[in-house]
Amino acid sequence: MPLPDFHVSEPFTLGIELELQVVNPPGYDLSQDSSRLIEAVKSGVKAGEVKHDITESMLEIATGVCRDISQAKHQFSAMQHIILQAAADNHVQICGGGTHPFQKWQRQLVCEDERYQRTLEMFGYLIQQATVFGQHVHIGCPNGDDAIYLMHGLSRFVPHLIALSATSPYMQGTDTRFASSRLNIFSAFPDNGHAPWVNNWQEFEGLFRRLSLTSMIDSIKDLHWDIRPSPHFGTVEVRVMDTPLTLSHAINIAGFIQSLSHWILTERPFKHQERDYLLYKFNRFQACRYGLKGLVTDVHSGEQVPIADDLTRMLEKLAPSADKLNATSALDELAGVVKQGKSEAQLMREFVADGGSLIGLVQKHAEIWAAG
Repeated sequence: MPLPDFHVSEPFTLGIELELQVVNPPGYDLSQDSSRLIEAVKSGVKAGEVKHDITESMLEIATGVCRDISQAKHQFSAMQHIILQAAADNHVQICGGGTHPFQKWQRQLVCEDERYQRTLEMFGYLIQQATVFGQHVHIGCPNGDDAIYLMHGLSRFVPHLIALSATSPYMQGTDTRFASSRLNIFSAFPDNGHAPWVNNWQEFEGLFRRLSLTSMIDSIKDLHWDIRPSPHFGTVEVRVMDTPLTLSHAINIAGFIQSLSHWILTERPFKHQERDYLLYKFNRFQACRYGLKGLVTDVHSGEQVPIADDLTRMLEKLAPSADKLNATSALDELAGVVKQGKSEAQLMREFVADGGSLIGLVQKHAEIWAAG
């Protein structure tokens, strides 16, 4: 399939996708009934979309094109009300989090979707292991060259986004010692990590043609890079975040990405080059392993800074952009999280350290999600 032309989008509009857990009380393991739940809710959703993801324990909600986070919040709030009612009617519950703490991947059923079934045939058990839950944010761009510049610019802040959203310290009943273990699941896939280097949209079109000729991919959706251009939407899509435990935190993270994108494309603060990615995986690992306490290393100077300190600096720098986009409240709330120094992953560990069980942890997450 040829790469579509880059769709012209209004700059800095946004769309948000959240992959949610469908769980069965009282044991709070993952349910295998998301299809039934989706059928019950999709006709009632007027703005945005409720749809399948890879396995039958996953429910994805997505906004439409939004001008700001206030509009996104309105769409998600309306969806949440409908989903929670349908979940209660079907005796299941919904929660956030990047991984389910104790589910077994062997039990996961891949959805009866042609694309997912084709992916299962190619990747085998890796697809069942990919029953993990993330947040994706799309940012509108006016043309392909801006999209490539923005992709490279946002890649510098992948550690910051991982640390802010980390909600996957537990997996398969074990404390992984990572703040975000979710991203480790994708390390076995051939398209893991950052996109190959290109200077502009013309070079990206050439890259896509070469990949297509190998018959390894059918469309841009087959390239699961951390950040990728989505030409059919006219966006750049950021894909590294765990699903937060609350809608409000997810929306705040989207506001940060929107403000960051505005600053990157209006100020043009970087002269991108291929060597910028030399320490990409090291910095990404620091964020996954240590969250806000991880270190980010400048590839050019060698300077090391705690992610929390660099986030504080960036949140202050982005204030003018946030003001233009009505995202000031999001940055203020994230600044409070960073100052407190406790990610949602740390709060999850504290719950267990205080005597809570992993079943109790999922139950708490469902209560948090239902409370809004």
